[in-house]
Amino acid sequence: MSATWVALLRGINVGRGKRIAMADLRGMLEGLGYADVRTHGQSGNVAFTFRQLKADSLEQQISTSIRSDFGMDVVVFVRTAAEFAAAVDANPFVARGVASNELHAAFLSAEPSTATAAGIDRKAHLPDEFAFGKGVVYLRLPHGIMGSTLPDWDRVLGVRATQRNWNTTTRLRQLIR
Repeated sequence: MSATWVALLRGINVGRGKRIAMADLRGMLEGLGYADVRTHGQSGNVAFTFRQLKADSLEQQISTSIRSDFGMDVVVFVRTAAEFAAAVDANPFVARGVASNELHAAFLSAEPSTATAAGIDRKAHLPDEFAFGKGVVYLRLPHGIMGSTLPDWDRVLGVRATQRNWNTTTRLRQLIR
């Protein structure tokens, strides 16, 4: 039985390093036996179907193949289509009517401790706002990513994170419908 998955590759094609053409990435994934491989944008956003496995196994398999095929270490975040859709649908800022151009999502490699998440001083980062969801931090950045005062999520939460703007996130949601 096959399932639909979303993979988010961290740090691909955002600078001079870690350049992977999406056609090459699709080819690599197809070579692993993944089907219906679709990418969005140039920054490692992929939807695909594959026989039922655990997300951590897929993350490791994709990361190992990237290291082997392209010679680079890349952190990979994988979610089932249902998990990804639930994360998108649960954004509290969308429910408040916040403009999509102010929204981002930071997908997490693991759930941070409740105490760690609760210990972040929200007022210190205003006007930026954030809210925790299951495996994701929803971000409202009224002055954009470059004007953000939010912390480095990896450092503050002790888990890895990869961030996407809301337009990319919702486009990925549409790819898995």
